[in-house]
Amino acid sequence: MEPVEKINARADALGALGLDQTAGSDDIRDAWRHIAFHAHPDHKNGDCTHFARAKEAYDFLRREGLTTKGPTTGKPRRPKLRKRVIELESADIDACRVLLNTALAHSSDQSDVASPTQNETGSDHVPEAVGFYGRHLTYFVPTPVCEGSNRVALPTSFLASARRTETEVLSFQAKDAGAGEVVVPEAIITSKFPGAKSVRIKFDADQQMRDDFWLPN
Repeated sequence: MEPVEKINARADALGALGLDQTAGSDDIRDAWRHIAFHAHPDHKNGDCTHFARAKEAYDFLRREGLTTKGPTTGKPRRPKLRKRVIELESADIDACRVLLNTALAHSSDQSDVASPTQNETGSDHVPEAVGFYGRHLTYFVPTPVCEGSNRVALPTSFLASARRTETEVLSFQAKDAGAGEVVVPEAIITSKFPGAKSVRIKFDADQQMRDDFWLPN
């Protein structure tokens, strides 16, 4: 249901209960109790037209969260964000490897630390999985960071309605080797990761790290 259609449906449901759009959850519940009693078929010689219409309207408003007591009174309930991890398809992994083989180490002038000034031999990385938490992305790379120049190829269009997956190569310098995490700068997220709010890349990531991603924050 489109937003405009949902707004109209709420207005119609409130109208069926004899209410306008300023009604709160208490008003909705009171109106339903009144109709449920006075318009019940037992009181209308079996005529259930008004009762059925009011019940359908109340059930709709209840599903929309408009009958809930408490601080969210009168407001639809927001969906609860769920974490999930997906394994990258072989085609996406192959596309990352091809891009790394054809891109120069100094071709990217955007990085979270600094881009290499020379075409140095560094360590190339490809993720095996990506975690989602709303619009927050976490890439899981099985290889450890190499001291010095590093490049990682990432599928970037998971949150966009793209017909094909786009892949970008990010370059960065590391002072130490081993496991680590890179937080992608906001400027790069805006230009390279459509729809994402934050992007993290975890290196030397094993299955345990992926499983830990599911744990509550």
